Amino acid sequence: MAGAFKGVSDPYAKVKLASNDEVIGQTKSVKNCLNPEWIEPIYVENLDDTHVLVEVWDDNRGKEEDVLMGKALVNIKEAYEQPEVTNDEDLGGGGVLKVHVVPSEKTNTSLVFQFRCLDVKNIEGGILGFGKTDPYVEIAKVYNYPDIGTKHVQVVYRSEVIPNHLNPYYEKSAINFEELCDGDQNMPLQLSIWDYSTRKRTMVGALETDTENLLEAVAEGNGDKSRALRFLTMGFRKTHVVGHLVVLEARLIDE
Repeated sequence: MAGAFKGVSDPYAKVKLASNDEVIGQTKSVKNCLNPEWIEPIYVENLDDTHVLVEVWDDNRGKEEDVLMGKALVNIKEAYEQPEVTNDEDLGGGGVLKVHVVPSEKTNTSLVFQFRCLDVKNIEGGILGFGKTDPYVEIAKVYNYPDIGTKHVQVVYRSEVIPNHLNPYYEKSAINFEELCDGDQNMPLQLSIWDYSTRKRTMVGALETDTENLLEAVAEGNGDKSRALRFLTMGFRKTHVVGHLVVLEARLIDE
């Protein structure tokens, strides 16, 4: 799910069954973000519950009560039957909610992984050259709908931010195999590296791969670029390498 609002806030989404107001899921808040894209999946067990109520709240982190920013009634069954169509719902107050619904089967398999980035392009140098990029990495799975020429990119993982670092290490993580790639090792994945600031997120570069390739790209050392994947950005008439993704660990486990 994703949303767009006026002003800087820390939004999170709460999802309820419209039939009985039961809360079936809640995302984490995205700090200081005008266009939050929540990575947590929300599961609807029974499509007989055709509608859900999505409430978007501003997380005030205990300083005061959270503020309701908007809400929308979503026809889940209709969205499920037309996944290739972007469902835009009016939240009121200038906010728009985008919803993508696909079938899902639970699995006990997870991908355990750890990344390092090398030679990240510095886009924060400024006039005096003191600043450095504050990079974080996102993984998104890509749904392609060739019959109508569209695709949906769903972010499923977001790393921590490493301030002022062009060769960051990221913490070891695990993600459920179904959430990562719908259980398909060959499902397209988009990995992107971003620069964080309190007012703006800027994409530095991106690459396309899949889970099978990540499993085969494990490096022999933390500085080994022989199997590294390259983040690219489009410049004038050609692409440029703006960093390398080193896969320190990637393995499937059954929990």
